[in-house]
Amino acid sequence: MTEVSAEDLRWLDAAARYATPFLGTTGDNPCAAALVVDPLNQTLIARAVTARGGRPHSEALALESAGFGAAGATLYVTLEPCYHWGRTPPCVDAIVRSGVMRVVIGVADPDPHTAEVSVERLRSAGVEVVLAEHAASAVLHAGHLRHRNNARPYVAAMLAVSLDDRIVSPVSGMARDWLDLQRARSNAILIGAATAHHHNHQLVVAIPGLASRTPLRIVLAGAQGVDRSLNLVGGFSGYRTAIIAENDAPVDAPVSVEVLRVKGSGGRPDLAESLTLLARKGIQNLLVEPGPRLMTALLEVGLIDCFSLITAGAAAPDAPPASQSGTVADLLAAAGLVEVEKQDRNTDTLRLYRRPA
Repeated sequence: MTEVSAEDLRWLDAAARYATPFLGTTGDNPCAAALVVDPLNQTLIARAVTARGGRPHSEALALESAGFGAAGATLYVTLEPCYHWGRTPPCVDAIVRSGVMRVVIGVADPDPHTAEVSVERLRSAGVEVVLAEHAASAVLHAGHLRHRNNARPYVAAMLAVSLDDRIVSPVSGMARDWLDLQRARSNAILIGAATAHHHNHQLVVAIPGLASRTPLRIVLAGAQGVDRSLNLVGGFSGYRTAIIAENDAPVDAPVSVEVLRVKGSGGRPDLAESLTLLARKGIQNLLVEPGPRLMTALLEVGLIDCFSLITAGAAAPDAPPASQSGTVADLLAAAGLVEVEKQDRNTDTLRLYRRPA
């Protein structure tokens, strides 16, 4: 078996970049990319991303596009190909039939239907297989990996604060652009009832032409429950909406709003149980837009995997502090999240924190 080469890493980087804009479009299937490459002159023959809704898979689409050109080629895939019948045939079989001679895999798939079996099947058919343990592929498939390994979604949270660490409601600039981008790439958005009441959120993707990418909108009910006076619950938008509430908490919602019940305490739903329930519904990438209480609660129990902290302008006079115990950056550090990226645009600064693998 050959080692991962510099060219392999370059093509896997390209595959991960190619797939990233399609995050949020593939339903409960991972947003994988496949590139068919001529190994002699290192040129791209065909490429594909998992289709909208999750099927067909990227490997089948790329190989179909490559046609006879796939024979003798190298196939780069960000995630280990599937080896089971579902609503589509196994991708491993399509790879073997195509005549591909070498497959370079970004990250292994922990799904028990695929794990190790796909690699063994390819090798038994004479296909050289390289498992790259590629960092960018792992980031791309963080939702799928968390879902399969821990039975919960990958949780990304975002908060915009002022220079004095008070909550800012982003209406323009980097904070607004980043927020819309994260919404478009998520399977669902979660917001606490108190924050929803205070800001009267719509939770839609405001990027022109991408409103259809607005994911499932979820309100996490508090001890007082929720009712139709909340715009997300009682207002008509055409977007899917759900409520997570503790078993006995009062909920008044139209039939178009799904009500999900979980156990809890003091009328508040248990956070871990809530995430487990969302995972059962196929949610892999969850964006949380928290208020201070929800942010602190999620951090205390280690349920935030990635946090976007944006410092953006001044807060309103009545804006609440983002935290009652130190700065947000202090809370993130205490929860084990590490700053991995920083971007500046005019007066806005984005700091991206991730939980180490």
